Amino acid sequence: MSTPSDSWSRLARRADDPWVAAALAGCFVALAAWQAATAPVWAGDIWWILRAGEDLLRDGAVPHFNRYSFTSPAHPWVMHEWLFGVTAALLVRLCGVAGLALGRASAVFVIVAALLRRTARDARPGVAASALAIAFIAYGARWESPRPVGMLLGAALAALALAFDPTFSTRHALAYAGLTLLWTNLHGSYPLAIVFAAAALFEPSGDRRARRLALLLALVATCVNPYGLSLHDLVRRYLLGAPDDSVALVHDRIREWWPLWRSPLQVVSTPLELLVGAPLALVPIVLLRSRRWRPRAVLLIALALLALRHNRHLQLFGLSALTLLAAPVEAWLARSSGVPRIARTPAWTRLLLVLFLAVAAASWGVTRARRSAVGWIEPSTADEDVTSLLASTPPGARMFVTLLFSGFAIERAYPSVTVFFDTRNDCYPADVLRLGFDLDAGRLSSIAAARALREWRVTHALIACESNAARSFARWRVARRAGQYCLLVP
Repeated sequence: MSTPSDSWSRLARRADDPWVAAALAGCFVALAAWQAATAPVWAGDIWWILRAGEDLLRDGAVPHFNRYSFTSPAHPWVMHEWLFGVTAALLVRLCGVAGLALGRASAVFVIVAALLRRTARDARPGVAASALAIAFIAYGARWESPRPVGMLLGAALAALALAFDPTFSTRHALAYAGLTLLWTNLHGSYPLAIVFAAAALFEPSGDRRARRLALLLALVATCVNPYGLSLHDLVRRYLLGAPDDSVALVHDRIREWWPLWRSPLQVVSTPLELLVGAPLALVPIVLLRSRRWRPRAVLLIALALLALRHNRHLQLFGLSALTLLAAPVEAWLARSSGVPRIARTPAWTRLLLVLFLAVAAASWGVTRARRSAVGWIEPSTADEDVTSLLASTPPGARMFVTLLFSGFAIERAYPSVTVFFDTRNDCYPADVLRLGFDLDAGRLSSIAAARALREWRVTHALIACESNAARSFARWRVARRAGQYCLLVP
């Protein structure tokens, strides 16, 4: 009769087989590569980022004012994702909109590589493969988005893999500083690099002096950006908000900034994010009792609290937990089974990364050959209808565009058209942003809306004909209709 110890021993031995792990993980690696390389592109933010990147390449300088809006043209603009915009613009110049899918595939490759690197070095192959499988099943739905907030998860996981490397040395510190410098100019989530380095100071392994050097160099690297301390202030506003700040409106009106408890099933991509995230959040609490794992536990608890406050960080917490918990799971498995991990060079992970690159390159190439340029834009968004309406708008139009398509209008119609507001929410004072949100949600009566639009000298509006916004525009007439979208005039 087998005992629980025997069962754990058999499980531990099976989990130590790299080829079984490679077969399991390979399925998800191939699916992730295919999905990232071929899915059509859509995100409200990517379009104005693309326009700003194109203008930056032309002008040779980062933007400092809100040039795309007629309501707030002189409002300061700190474009925290300026380097991301330049990269996106270069990809589109080279490959058309398909270049954005290629960039997305590259970002997902970094996510997979960083997750595999840390888990495969800290735990036996079965544990690492399971972490990758859970990551794809629970969080892969968001990998289709070309938005910086999702694509820069690779930077976060790479920073974690470096910071918590048990062999951390001066070489790692220099690499960490370089990664932080790149991250700082790609996206405003870069303070996580400082948080990770500070938490890793308390790791019992690695060179403590090198870890302190990494933290110091990372702090310096965050100051090497074209906006200086203004970039740090923008991040502070988004993290903390303020009662009279436009960012506080963003936290209240934009769903991805809602606290997780406000409407859990509305703010997640799939319920699996909650089903996986809940037990992952409990494990660090248990690990607090262990001095060896306490730095990781404290960091993960902090990330869990961040995800509770702003649900957009739920994926960051989940992937970070899967990365950092591999080592304590391995220690528990070895202790429970009495079977130590067999020290192997994780060659199977390199094979998986080669598989990812091969599948992504082949599927992207085949899809690009068969799909039209227009087909790379998500067809369910009605972008072709909106494009035709924008094309029929006379030059110099001062347009209210529904928030979903505001960035798209900037990319397709500026400078012929300027917009009332868009998803660069921090580029607007609170009164303009509140009015824009209220108009888009149909909260204003037609009389109040007509008065406000007249005061701002709005000449055109582009909204979904049957949307909530149509209530506020009831006093306007339809100049042209394409599909479900209408071009309105006073």
